[in-house]
Amino acid sequence: MTMDKRDETQGTFTGRPDPETHRAATRERVTEGSALGWPYLAMNAAATFIAAFGLLENSAAVIIGAMLIAMLFGPILGIALGLAEGNMRLLARSLVSEVAGAAWVLAIGFAVGCVAPRLSMGSEILARTSPNLFDLLIGLVGGLAGGFTLVSPGLSGVIVGVAIATALVPPLTSCGILLAHHLPALATGALLLFLANFSAITIGAMAVFWLAGHRARALVQSREVLVPRLLSIVLLGVLAVHFALTFRKTITRSMLENGVRTTISRQVAAFPGARLVEVTISASGGVTGAWAVVRTPRAFTPAEVARLNDVVDKATGTTVDLHVRSVITAETTRRGNVYESGTPPIEDPGPP
Repeated sequence: MTMDKRDETQGTFTGRPDPETHRAATRERVTEGSALGWPYLAMNAAATFIAAFGLLENSAAVIIGAMLIAMLFGPILGIALGLAEGNMRLLARSLVSEVAGAAWVLAIGFAVGCVAPRLSMGSEILARTSPNLFDLLIGLVGGLAGGFTLVSPGLSGVIVGVAIATALVPPLTSCGILLAHHLPALATGALLLFLANFSAITIGAMAVFWLAGHRARALVQSREVLVPRLLSIVLLGVLAVHFALTFRKTITRSMLENGVRTTISRQVAAFPGARLVEVTISASGGVTGAWAVVRTPRAFTPAEVARLNDVVDKATGTTVDLHVRSVITAETTRRGNVYESGTPPIEDPGPP
């Protein structure tokens, strides 16, 4: 039959590409996408400006638009393929492109931050300053998906969605803006997010390329690429440990904050007219402080705060330095004040 006829030049069934030919095509696409040139720099510059404007405007839609045209993802795939095949030339070329592109984006972000020094930091910028373990996992899955789109025919269009999921330009742009505003601690967090995405994408894509048959052809190539592979894995491992510890601290703090909030809310309800507004937890010098904002017709006395503090310590199983900020409020009807200082309410007004 026609479908069983073998192509003598390819040594496989007609209509089915030879595996080596397919790998060569993949290698060519990755090499083109990792090239350092004016188009690469121009598109990354445009993406950075759009991302910077979106970050300063606090617009998620604009930031997504920047991800669509950014080109930092291509060199990372080149690094991954170079590591998988032991191709030092491709690895070095892609690494230079990625470093140059990242420095270019960071410089433009810094310049935009210097031009707009008085603009406030919105939630979109601050959201990229506290990376966690989930960000690393997103990058890893994104790397797997990115590699799979290149080794699978017909999925090349999906790479745009992968680039959006594993944002690279927004964290670097945020880092530049924060450095321009003299906020190095927050800038470090944004840089860590970029490094997390970079390392996770590299490892994920490298694994897919290796499984797809992109491997070193000679033992010497495997030895040459051994150190870069180990460095990539070590970087991913260090970031994973750091993010795991950070995530654990975040969970512990969240549980403590919920416990403090629930306890204070229950106790404050016993005071006529008092309502808990918010609770903030912070640690400094080994002391955990809790700041509770309460709307109340009268200020809490030190003795009442002390008793409330004891209840919170017992409920949470930890020692908390409680501060109660009394926001004096009055609730009045035609019959007079609903709550009087030190007296029960005239009537139960029910929930507001």
